[in-house]
Amino acid sequence: MLSLQILNSTIKMKSIKIFAALLLLSSQVMGQSVLDEAKKEIDKENYAKAKNLLKKTLADGSTDRIQTAYYLGNAYLKLDDADSAKICYRIPGFENKTVYGQLSNGRLWLLNGDKAKAKTAFENAAVTSKMKNSEVLYQIGDAWFRPTITDLSEAIKNFEDAYKLDSKNTTNMLELGDAYLENNEGGKAMSKYESAAEVNPKLTLAFIKIGRLNERARTYDDAVIALKKAIALEPDYPVPHYDLFEAYFLGHKYDLAKAEIRKYIELNKDDADAKTRFLNFIFANKEYDQVASEAAKMIDADPTNFVILRALFYSNYELKHYKEAGDFATRFWVAAPTSKVKPLDYVYSAKIASKNNDTAQALKYFTIALATDSANGDLLSDYALLMYNTKRYPEAIDNYNKRIAKFPNPTFYDYYYLGRANYSVALKFKDQKDKDSATAYFTAADSAFNIITQKYPTVPDGWQWRAKANNNLEGEVQSGRSKPYYEQFVKVVEAGTDQARYKNFLVESYQYLGANYIIAKDKVTAKAFLEKAKELDPANDFTKELLKQVQ
Repeated sequence: MLSLQILNSTIKMKSIKIFAALLLLSSQVMGQSVLDEAKKEIDKENYAKAKNLLKKTLADGSTDRIQTAYYLGNAYLKLDDADSAKICYRIPGFENKTVYGQLSNGRLWLLNGDKAKAKTAFENAAVTSKMKNSEVLYQIGDAWFRPTITDLSEAIKNFEDAYKLDSKNTTNMLELGDAYLENNEGGKAMSKYESAAEVNPKLTLAFIKIGRLNERARTYDDAVIALKKAIALEPDYPVPHYDLFEAYFLGHKYDLAKAEIRKYIELNKDDADAKTRFLNFIFANKEYDQVASEAAKMIDADPTNFVILRALFYSNYELKHYKEAGDFATRFWVAAPTSKVKPLDYVYSAKIASKNNDTAQALKYFTIALATDSANGDLLSDYALLMYNTKRYPEAIDNYNKRIAKFPNPTFYDYYYLGRANYSVALKFKDQKDKDSATAYFTAADSAFNIITQKYPTVPDGWQWRAKANNNLEGEVQSGRSKPYYEQFVKVVEAGTDQARYKNFLVESYQYLGANYIIAKDKVTAKAFLEKAKELDPANDFTKELLKQVQ
């Protein structure tokens, strides 16, 4: 009886062990399946999805920890997160002699800037695999090539060696094509892409690569054809939708582009950058209302996302919501890492501070912006305008002159405010009875306004300010120097539809011309001008005095 109990107990223990072994084996099989799926997602450039799969399988221990950590590091690296990639590559430790341990070490040495040690680690990985594993050689090539090119010749050599071992490995073929393209061998690149498509006619990424190469060659219609083939193969694959968006955008088909970027976002919810790419697109398309609206929805869920905050303060500035723009700019400067700040951030911050009358902040940001983006003529114009608005006229003159001398296509306002700044300085010298200095600045003002009258002859402002400058130059005795400019001002305004805007100077012009014709003893013409002045401003005493002289 006792022996039968022992026998039954032994059978039960064996059954439990067999069941446990089956469970472990099942877990490993499932884990390997997830690892393989994640590797495919990396090959398909679905890096965020691959990362999530690999993190889960690494945590549950259902796969080879070292191999999983290696591919997880690759996913992080492709997502531009080098710090997280390093953590994954450190898991095997430098003493690990397995193939994936040495591949991890090689990647880690590359990230730390030591190419010599990286090369040694990669050579050890190749030797450990007995130079017969195309995946290992492909990974070595990929390490030298992605995400930044460390050694293009090493990358091509390893890709080509991998191709010799396995000419049907389409992942390697496609990246070898990418490497050829970086080496300015577009024909060889296209050949590899097309060969991959022949090996596997359902290989979506092959058609994506063909589309990208056509896009690079600016044959956008051919790019669209290839990318539509990719989408037909996998309608729910996000990547070709993004590439098709770019092809449409570069081909100036903006409505079609917008539809594709929206589809990309819908399909790629794991990609936090997808929505910000959409913001960048609609901002570039000057749809500022939509940028502000979309970004406002996003920021609630991610209040410290500096990319979204950037979109908010840029778009609110463009919408002339200067207070809101200032508030978002303040939040942006708290949230943005120094390494991610762009020259344009300083530019917009300077403009916003200027609009909000925060002169100290405006000067601070303009100084940095001009130092970081010295080739920006429009920025120099904005800075000069700040100088003008804060009555720093000599500095405004200096910066407008630099803008006009150094950069093409000066604007109306460059000449207008240059003239106004010179005019303001001239008035100061006139008050000080410094006739020579006043004359010099009134002449400089007239020169700026003269360019406006040549470039924009139907705009009254140029004629108005030429009249004012020359009126000061001719002094109290009316020599008639200003007369042509007053006459042209009157002619342009009377022919236009905005007379109310220029009413005050129109009255002054009629008075000047009336007085000028009185001096010339032409009372009929003088009276005609003075009657027009009286019609616009019946209570004007000066007009009344002049009319007495023509009765």
